[in-house]
Amino acid sequence: MIEKRLVQWYASDAGVDLDIAEREIVLTYILSILSDKGLLNHLAFKGGTAIRKLYLGGTGRFSLDLDFTAIGDVTPDALVLDLIGLLHGQTYHGLTFTIPSPDYYATDDSCGAEVTYHHTWVTAGRFGVQISFRARPLLPASPTPLRRERYFDWMGIEPPDVPALGLLEVIGEKVRAALQRTRVRDLYDLYQLAHQPFDRDVVRRVAIVKCWETRYVFDPVAFLASLPEGKHDWSDLSRLVRRDRLATPDDIVRTVQEAYAFLGEMSEEEARLAGDPYGREVQVYNQLLDKLRELP
Repeated sequence: MIEKRLVQWYASDAGVDLDIAEREIVLTYILSILSDKGLLNHLAFKGGTAIRKLYLGGTGRFSLDLDFTAIGDVTPDALVLDLIGLLHGQTYHGLTFTIPSPDYYATDDSCGAEVTYHHTWVTAGRFGVQISFRARPLLPASPTPLRRERYFDWMGIEPPDVPALGLLEVIGEKVRAALQRTRVRDLYDLYQLAHQPFDRDVVRRVAIVKCWETRYVFDPVAFLASLPEGKHDWSDLSRLVRRDRLATPDDIVRTVQEAYAFLGEMSEEEARLAGDPYGREVQVYNQLLDKLRELP
């Protein structure tokens, strides 16, 4: 593990507390371990940590866990046991890991673990790994390089390219997540991603398909209209964002409302699928999937 004084320097430069900077580096080591041991062959990186590490870099918020979608021929039970076998009781790069039996799980549609670790200057670190089996990627996952960070020079390794959902699917999935739950982190991610160039029509279609797969009505007009009155714990962002880059709640809400108004501009097919929480429009679903798969 990197010396504490260097991590302190990185934390100061990034504008966050030491524990946030330390976790950022530990998660990069974990991605390297999963890559070296072949476990990433079954996974596509996604979620808040992927957004920062792959797409936004130092301008993105920090994130404290790892989220993946399963790919290939693998089951939740087998994958979580592989994860435990890889990490439990093992030491890599000066990090020693434990995963007690109450701290991992496998269900029909997901698996994961809470991983405890220690190193020379942290005695009880902890992070989560969540792997979804609910739906396979809609668009091809591909190896993606991590956005370079200053601490890479001190790690003693070269961080790997990581199989990941593409940016369009990452944004579509983040839209789905924001519609289905009330989390400030999702809104802030959408706020930051709004400044990226992307194909609006594809993102809308991805979000509609993902909502349909979870049997959730896709109603972006109601979602966007409700944001100003929503009960949001804005304090949740304060330790994850560089202090001089933290936008005001009003700015975040206004930007999301304006930047994602395109979600309501649905085609007839999209509107039919968006309003079908019972899973009846299978033919329309397949038609929209075909259109996504025809993308270059």
